[in-house]
Amino acid sequence: MNKKLNQSLSILFLLTATNLSFGQKLKVSDNLFLQELSERCFVHIQGNNNGIVYINQGKAVIVSTPNSDIETQNLIDWVRNTKSAEIVGYIIDRWHPDAMEGLDIVKKNGIKNYACNRTRQIAREKGLPIPHVGFTSKKSIKVGNEKIICHYLGEAHTSDGIVVWIPSEQTLFGGNEIRNYNGWIGNIGDANLEKWSETAQNVKQKYGSAKVVVPGHGKPGGTELIDYTIDLYDIPKTQSTTSTVVKSIKPEFKTNDEFYIKSESDSLQDGKRILNNGVVIVQDSAKLIELASDHIIYQPDKKRIDSEIGSVRIYDKIGDREVLRTDVDFKDLIIVKVDDYVGFAVVLKEIIHNNR
Repeated sequence: MNKKLNQSLSILFLLTATNLSFGQKLKVSDNLFLQELSERCFVHIQGNNNGIVYINQGKAVIVSTPNSDIETQNLIDWVRNTKSAEIVGYIIDRWHPDAMEGLDIVKKNGIKNYACNRTRQIAREKGLPIPHVGFTSKKSIKVGNEKIICHYLGEAHTSDGIVVWIPSEQTLFGGNEIRNYNGWIGNIGDANLEKWSETAQNVKQKYGSAKVVVPGHGKPGGTELIDYTIDLYDIPKTQSTTSTVVKSIKPEFKTNDEFYIKSESDSLQDGKRILNNGVVIVQDSAKLIELASDHIIYQPDKKRIDSEIGSVRIYDKIGDREVLRTDVDFKDLIIVKVDDYVGFAVVLKEIIHNNR
């Protein structure tokens, strides 16, 4: 992002944030809170994860589950008991656990649930709970005498993420398609960086009239969050190629079933391996990650890699090939094992925009 644009966005964000006024913050449990956007619309918050509750004429729809079964049940109980509302639908906006970890609980409560067909397909392939009702690109759900719209507008943080539009509130839940202002680039382990900016432009074209935009993580804002996302992921396209380097160097430094390490020097400090001028290759069932950096910290017990500056490539495993999906330089990176379903997350603070 160039300096002038960054300054302009900062000023715009501050002006917009000043004009936005929300209601009280409600405590559901020690770990779950609700930010009141209006009398009918709330952001449910666990940690830094957001979702939406919309209530109208005694009916309710919830978007995104909290990242635990307990808090998902707490949220359902709050809507039913505190607001005396019937939950007519639960929307799963992407396949990652911070959006559908509590789906089993939703099903146990007999609540009809919806997701994009891509989400249902990924869930089926990974052995995860499968949402009941699927849609290809757009789904309207009635809530009392109003409606909300679920819309798939392209690949971004994941290949299946959707946004949810509440016309009566002029409120858009951007999910992980839209980033919170001034945050990290985020987890790009399953992202399509080439399409992300284009997808955000599609979101702006359809829902640029929103008064409130709620990102999947961080504070709500206005449409400046959409503009910020468009610029943030406007990066050079990757030349899609099949990896041959990875195959040739793997046998030289295999450490276990997931990590491959090679460096000019390798020392141990407080249980951490410090690698200088190193390469680390990490893989799970769906992808292979290749990191090159002058300085790498590897924590074997946590299955975690940290690096301040370097380059990272992410390959999709397709049959017996690894096909390059992402190739970027970065500042501040964390690679960590999430679970057996998600595999490894690749979390970046900043992408260095250059032509390598």
